[in-house]
Amino acid sequence: MKKIILFCVIFAISFILSGCGVSGAKIVIPSYTAPKEASKLSKIQTKDEFISNGAYLAVWLNPDVKNTTQSNKKLKSMLLDSVKEKFTETNFITLDPLGDASGVNLSMKVLNYNYQLIGNKVSLALEVTFILSRGTDEFLVKKYSDRKNRQSNDPTKLPGENELASEAVSKVVKYFISDISPLKTSQLREFKSLPQGLAHVISYAQRQNYNGAIKIMENYQEQKEMNYFYDLAILYEAQASITEDMNLLEKASQNYEQAMALGGMHDDIVVNASARFGNFYDLLSKTKKQDKANQA
Repeated sequence: MKKIILFCVIFAISFILSGCGVSGAKIVIPSYTAPKEASKLSKIQTKDEFISNGAYLAVWLNPDVKNTTQSNKKLKSMLLDSVKEKFTETNFITLDPLGDASGVNLSMKVLNYNYQLIGNKVSLALEVTFILSRGTDEFLVKKYSDRKNRQSNDPTKLPGENELASEAVSKVVKYFISDISPLKTSQLREFKSLPQGLAHVISYAQRQNYNGAIKIMENYQEQKEMNYFYDLAILYEAQASITEDMNLLEKASQNYEQAMALGGMHDDIVVNASARFGNFYDLLSKTKKQDKANQA
């Protein structure tokens, strides 16, 4: 029995000295996910780079807002201005100044608008339909609504109709934009085991000292295998997700490719992380391009 125990101890020590560091450690990094309505948007993504400059959508905004109610006279301009503002903020959607039959059009219809002021209570209800179409084909039709209720012992302190209408408009437009825009999220990345000499890289990463971890990895002079390139790719991706530096993102891409070439294509962890990274890389690239276009 003593010989068996001694053998196990010697085996464990030799494994630690010669083999691998911590595996299975995880970090959370910011990323992007595809829009909620991605399947419908894929049918109307613009292919005209002159207009879209890499955006998901180049949209012509129909200025004729249909109104089936006796609504606030300023509601039309509120809706148009809010859509323009929030399109610009997304960095994924650009406004096409010259709409035509082959382009994507956004139309809006006010289905319900009701404002009431009774004593010390005020309420406002709004429902708007947003329609993305090309020609006569409507690819996306979505309804959004919002309701505002305010009460005060002093009626003079109640918000006015325009203030409530502006808040409601902002909310329904925000709902619509969020459904057609890529969303920022958080994702887990799991490290593979590393040689003992690099085991402390994981603790650097878990403290979000990605630059320090990258320097340690880049200075490593021993043989580099699949795990090395995969973990280095995660570190570059993590740092790029914070700084949104495309140079770091390119280095992450190169290391993911190297890991895949060295056997990662047969490892589910590597394959899944690489696929999620590919989506993040594509979306962030489009963000940067569109940000420049929107600022211009």
